[in-house]
Amino acid sequence: MFSGSRSSIVIGFTALACLGPGAYVSNAQQPIAIDSFFPKQLPRGQSTVISVVVPGGAMPQSVEFSPSAGVTVSSIVRSGNGPAWRDVTVNVAADAAPGSRTLVFVMPMGRSNPLTVMIASHAPSISALSIVSAQSNQPTVDLQFTAADQSNDLGDSPYVWFTLSCGGEAEQGVVRGKVSGGGVVRASIPKPRASAGRGTPATGRCELAARTSDASSIESNTLKTTVDLKN
Repeated sequence: MFSGSRSSIVIGFTALACLGPGAYVSNAQQPIAIDSFFPKQLPRGQSTVISVVVPGGAMPQSVEFSPSAGVTVSSIVRSGNGPAWRDVTVNVAADAAPGSRTLVFVMPMGRSNPLTVMIASHAPSISALSIVSAQSNQPTVDLQFTAADQSNDLGDSPYVWFTLSCGGEAEQGVVRGKVSGGGVVRASIPKPRASAGRGTPATGRCELAARTSDASSIESNTLKTTVDLKN
């Protein structure tokens, strides 16, 4: 009788031990995949807004940096780029160590995959973003901004990265700009298409975000403005 009971106890324990790891693996949470975000460089001594597409449009609860020294997050808000976009304001101290950092978004349903950003020792700076022309009879929106780069490697035709949102999901792209006197950069970006009927140009008030990068692919800060697209 005693030996039979002991056998039952041992068998039961063995079964639980076998089921335990299997149950754990089957319930393991996969990282939430995030692959669309910008910019990927953070200048020292500045606040930078990182725009990110969150699957399902969830609102991140927090953002974790590693290493975290010299980096803080001051806000996480909904972006004007589209329903799934979020804007994260990141503050980098002037004495923060240059180099790569890993960031992870913490959300109600779990954690994102780790993303890599770079704290650059220098970065281009842009200001005075404005719309030069957005006439109905032209296929592009012409913009300009003033760029300053202490490394003097912006070049004559730097890349101009843009995001244009007219109520639906934002359209992103990159074009070559042209540098003129006084560090003014001009660029022409294609007009977005309406969400219904992709051949029809979008109309109405849209939000434009633009940034540039130097010859080393170090990105500038991002500026935003509005543009009125007419028929």
